[in-house]
This record gives sequence, C-alpha cells and structure tokens, in this order.
Amino acid sequence: MNERTSDEIIEMARGEMSARRVQQAETRGLRELPWRYALFGLAGVLLLGLLAWPGMPLEWKMYAVVHGVCAQAHTVDMAGLRLPLCARNTGIYSGFLVTVLFLLALGRARAAKLPPIPILATLIAFLVVMAVDGFNSMLVDLFMPHLYTPQNELRTLTGMGMGVAIAVLMFLIINLSLRQNPDTNQRIMNGWLELGGALLLNLLVLAAMYGNVALMFWPIAFTAWLGITGILYAINVLLTALFMGYEGRVTRMIQLAKPATWALLFTLVELWSLAAARFWLEAQGLIIN
Repeated sequence: MNERTSDEIIEMARGEMSARRVQQAETRGLRELPWRYALFGLAGVLLLGLLAWPGMPLEWKMYAVVHGVCAQAHTVDMAGLRLPLCARNTGIYSGFLVTVLFLLALGRARAAKLPPIPILATLIAFLVVMAVDGFNSMLVDLFMPHLYTPQNELRTLTGMGMGVAIAVLMFLIINLSLRQNPDTNQRIMNGWLELGGALLLNLLVLAAMYGNVALMFWPIAFTAWLGITGILYAINVLLTALFMGYEGRVTRMIQLAKPATWALLFTLVELWSLAAARFWLEAQGLIIN
C-alpha cells in the first residue's frame, strides 16, 4: 500500500473541511427556513393591515404609527394631503433610506471602511449644521431669542444631510458587527462624486416636496415613513442578533431571519406603546399637539 504524500494529505483535509462547511451551511439553511417564512409572513400581514384596515385614510394610519417617535410639528402639505412626518424628520429619514438604496446600488452591501477624511468631515459638518438649525428652531418654539427665523425648507434640507450621514454610519456598524466577511478595503462612500450623487437624489425629493408635485406625495410619504420605522427596526435587528450570538457570523443577510422576526415584533410593540402613550397624554391635555 502506497503511503500518501503530505500534499495529498493536505488536499484530503481541505476536501473534508469543504464538505463539512457545505453540510453545516445546508443544516443552517434548513433551520433558518421556518424563520424566513415567519419573517415574510409577519411583514406581509402588517403591510396588509396598514393598507386594508378600514375606517381611516392611509396617510392618517401612517401618521398614527409614528406618532410616538416623531414630534409631527412643522408638517408639510402636498396636493391637499399632509405628510406623516414633520419637515425635519421627513428630511432625515427620506435622506437615510434614499442614501441606503443608493449605496446598495453602488455595490456597498459589505463595505466596512470609512469614507476619505474630507468626505467624513463633510458628513460630520452635516450633523453639526442640523444640530444648530434644530436648536435654533427649539428656541423659537420656546419664545426665546434666536439666530434666525426657521423655515420648513431649511429643516428638511439640514435633515437630509443628517440622513446621509446616518446611512453611512449604519453600513459601518452593521457590517463590522454582524458580517463574517465585511470588506474592510472597500469604502462605504468613495469620494465627492458619490456624495454628490446621494445629495442630488435628496435634493430632487426636496424639490418635489416644496414644488408641490402631487404625483410625488405617496413616494415621499412612504420613503420617510419607511425610513423612520426602518431605522428603528434595523437597530432592533442589530441588538437582537448580537444578543443571540450572531456577531461576526453572517455571510448573507437572510441568515438574520430569526433575530429579524423577533426584532419586527419588538418594533411593533415599541411603536404601538409609544403612540398609544402619546395619544393618551394628548387626550388628558398633558401634551398639546
């Protein structure tokens, strides 16, 4: 009987390890399958409930869902309908979701490297500018001395800048926390051209809002609404996945079906509890809307 060479032994070991990984992946896939059904089923039921629940218009149902997480002051009307979020939050969360979709379209799903210093400094400046505008607006609401008279257009514009920055931050946190294979050599945002692309898309949303383009009411309403509920949901998915031991184990996001299902339930309870509490406080006259 011929003795195997060291190269043959190494090759056999590699083959066995590869076969074991395939088997483990298939086993994990079978375990995850019921959770995928649960996730998509629950999401479908919630969406159907939002669209089909009788007795109230859709924009009011959207307004009610986020009533506990958005001040809903300084709102914007388009085509005779009121957006469910206030001007600033419409900017923040539409900016967040638009930028997330833009980065995914650029192929940055696994990107885990910060943008170049000038881009990073610009994103930080966006946060500072929004904070200044928000503080100035608060002073006006409190009838205190302030720097300038706030405008909804400026609230939305500065909010969009913050939304772009939050999107970059979320890519970094989620990929570094959960992915087994984050691409630490790929920047989330490469340079001025990509930042300009994200800003241009957001400026088009801004123009449609304040140009009162009736056709764009529902796309803008849903984008902002999905942005604010989506970022809360993403945070819940991240925390739930970390608690369940998924840190550094995810190669495909569908593997998060189990923590994502639980996180969807947590998000639903949080939104319902906060909205119900605010509606009750308003009914008691403790909060003036």
